[in-house]
Amino acid sequence: MLLGLAKTILFLVTFYYLFKLIGRLVLPYLMKKGVERMQQQQQNAATNYQRQAQQQEGKVTVKKNAQNKSSHVVDDNEGEYVDFEEVK
Repeated sequence: MLLGLAKTILFLVTFYYLFKLIGRLVLPYLMKKGVERMQQQQQNAATNYQRQAQQQEGKVTVKKNAQNKSSHVVDDNEGEYVDFEEVK
């Protein structure tokens, strides 16, 4: 029983220091890559914003989506229904 407890404590202490050592070596690398990725995204967003801002002032562009068109077609003989009340 005492031998099993000693092995468990030794395993936990070894795992703790090993995890701490790996964290000190790997964590700065991961942080650097994350910061570089965020900087690249910010740079891309700024470039896109500048492109949009450089469009001529007053110029209007209309982009149509084919998916938004309705397939419902109203027949010429069909009129608009108006609900009304009769006043006497």
